[in-house]
Amino acid sequence: MGMFDRNNRGQVGFEDFGALWKYVTDWQNCFRSFDRDNSGNIDKDELKTALTSFGYRLSDGLVETLLRKFDRHGKGTILFDDFIQCCIILYVSIRRFLK
Repeated sequence: MGMFDRNNRGQVGFEDFGALWKYVTDWQNCFRSFDRDNSGNIDKDELKTALTSFGYRLSDGLVETLLRKFDRHGKGTILFDDFIQCCIILYVSIRRFLK
């Protein structure tokens, strides 16, 4: 939320909410585009497809590790919020590694 508090007031005001709403809906559209079976979650193959489309070339083992890490319910799938967290943490980790 802090990234949308442009005035550093400790809260998201009405003017900031539009940016937050767009951010969430963009992620939601992304998630839905990779949830090919419309199950409401992303399985290993869907996650691999998503990450490949983002330009990552990850081994199946690493994709499985990410899936296990972000699968809070132990069903072999990740939900919408887990998908966002997985993608952001992967992005930040790779950026830090490349520095």
